[in-house]
Amino acid sequence: MAHPAKSLSIAGAAQRLASTTRRAQERRRFRRAPIVVGGRMLDPLGREHDCRTADISPGDARITTTLGLDVGHRVVLYLEAVGRIAGVVARQCGENEFAIIFDTSPHKREKLAEALTLLMNKELLGADDEAPSAESRLRQRARIETEDGKAIDGEVLDFSLAGMTIRTARLRPPLGAWVRVGAAYGRVARYLDDGFAIDFEPRGGGIQQE
Repeated sequence: MAHPAKSLSIAGAAQRLASTTRRAQERRRFRRAPIVVGGRMLDPLGREHDCRTADISPGDARITTTLGLDVGHRVVLYLEAVGRIAGVVARQCGENEFAIIFDTSPHKREKLAEALTLLMNKELLGADDEAPSAESRLRQRARIETEDGKAIDGEVLDFSLAGMTIRTARLRPPLGAWVRVGAAYGRVARYLDDGFAIDFEPRGGGIQQE
């Protein structure tokens, strides 16, 4: 018969491992978007500091601030057009840059994803503040720049934080090629009958996915 203390220890370790795995899988679902918004941050002592995002997802963000932070510090962000988000400092990404993992409920993450999609839609496509309908998305135009300096104009068929699909009569870039839409970079993920799909990906100094 196994010793009770040993059984409890093994069971606890397994539970912690499962919890850590779920959190890592959850974070990997979130795609960070190159959305820059300003705001205020409350440090662990409740003092206010200016901050801005370098990129952000419904689960985390890379924040620029002059405040020195340590891993594990709990902070509260008040971001323009986004609102209040609490989180924990996960690591330092560079000088005055920190990765913040949000401590939010699934419902809050859904609302945050909606807000970020609207912000990115407005920033990249010049859309209105209101959520675009299916009909308005079809009327939205986008200009995609390729690495060789060419520009491809097309209609937006679908748009999200993860990527977008484009209808165009122009020659499509090769699969896997880097392209840029506004400030966002991505790769050509697949071809459609009359266009192609782009998966947004960080390029350069973005936070690496967990």
